[in-house]
Amino acid sequence: MSAPDIDRKVMEGFAALAGDEHMTIVLGAGASAPSGLPTWDEFAIRVAVRSGIVATREAAAVLLSKQDQTIVLEAAHARSGDAWPAHLNEALYGLPTVAATPSPLHLAAAGHYAGAPEATTLATLNFDVLLELALRSTGSPLVVIDTDGDDEPEAPTVHHLHGAVYNGQEYSAVVGYRDFAELVADPKAWQREFLSSALQRGPLLLAGTSYRDPDIRHWLHLIMRDEKPTFPALVTIIREGLALDRETFATIESALASEWESIGLQALAVQDLADVALVIRELKHAADPGYQPPAERARRVWDAHTKRFAELQRDYSVRLATDSDAIGEALGVTTHRATLWLANARGKLARWASESGQFAAVRQLKLLPTGHDSPWIAGEAIGAEEVKLKDAERDPGVTPAWRSVLAVPVFVGDGIHPDFATAVVTFGLSQTAAAVVAREAGWRDAASELSAAWGTRLAGVAFGDQPE
Repeated sequence: MSAPDIDRKVMEGFAALAGDEHMTIVLGAGASAPSGLPTWDEFAIRVAVRSGIVATREAAAVLLSKQDQTIVLEAAHARSGDAWPAHLNEALYGLPTVAATPSPLHLAAAGHYAGAPEATTLATLNFDVLLELALRSTGSPLVVIDTDGDDEPEAPTVHHLHGAVYNGQEYSAVVGYRDFAELVADPKAWQREFLSSALQRGPLLLAGTSYRDPDIRHWLHLIMRDEKPTFPALVTIIREGLALDRETFATIESALASEWESIGLQALAVQDLADVALVIRELKHAADPGYQPPAERARRVWDAHTKRFAELQRDYSVRLATDSDAIGEALGVTTHRATLWLANARGKLARWASESGQFAAVRQLKLLPTGHDSPWIAGEAIGAEEVKLKDAERDPGVTPAWRSVLAVPVFVGDGIHPDFATAVVTFGLSQTAAAVVAREAGWRDAASELSAAWGTRLAGVAFGDQPE
């Protein structure tokens, strides 16, 4: 799935979040994984190895798969001793430290808060502070990192329900068996009271988590059963977060939903983490009269382009050739076969135009799947709504020869609703991805400018000229 496939049915599933009620957003490890930080399973492996309870990653993986992970991590804590904070930081941020930046899900949650600070509460199950960085990017000069249930009315606050790990320290990090056992046994735990209070004010959205945390499951079950809050708790089941292929996910999707519905939560299934980010961006518009979900807006873009197919083939081919030269100069490489891919709002991405030639009819366009695990980099880029750069696997005898591919998502807006990625521009490059990444500071602005120019161009065709 990608942004152009978010249709009315998907948005109706999130209707409880679209009103004026207070909303609490709780993010899990899936929000930070696209930023380069480890999933919980990977984090646990790193902690086990760092602590010295096992010597290799392979041994850690076997141990964690055969035993209760929290007990393994309790043993790691005991072995680490005073080095525990350092081991947690190294496991989370790596050595050398990863310079992680907020993901689309962090940015969407922060953007929702910025648009309605009095009606939004932000929380996370993660140890990192990427959600705080996302809030800073919205213009907040001060952001409070809360690990004990305190609220700061004068500044945005991110509530870390499982503590925080950063700058070489750990702050009330909930990792091992004792941490979880003591929390579950404490009827006055601030985290439980936080969730209860949240559901008294409005709906709660859990996104990007594997939902294996025993405390969160236990508390939500008790709250829904005993307190019977007016507002629902919604859980997103994300195929990307579960690392499942489409076929496997389809066979167990209903069972996954039933698990959560059996304890009183509403479960909503989507394909990609970026899908949830887009839904959050759409929420403030979803209850408006005449609201058009992304799929309908994408269809307008597609239909407007098919009506002017021959004309736009000529125009776009020329523009892509110009863009190819500009990107090549910015990257310091030779570029090949600049291509525009356009979503057809039916789950596919079409190779719409190319600098190397023109297509005679819409039926000749190559179609490819979208999403985080698309075999095509253009499909990945639109699914993640992020620039992608990967080495190319090409037969040595194929010409022109290129060693990597750059894919730049194009965001289109109608002047009413949020912009969303409905197209991608790709370039074959004469150097490897590693060589190009090393010079990223020099070409990132050029990619952003290219994306913006194509967004304006596509929107002009579909929706008319947009106001400045």
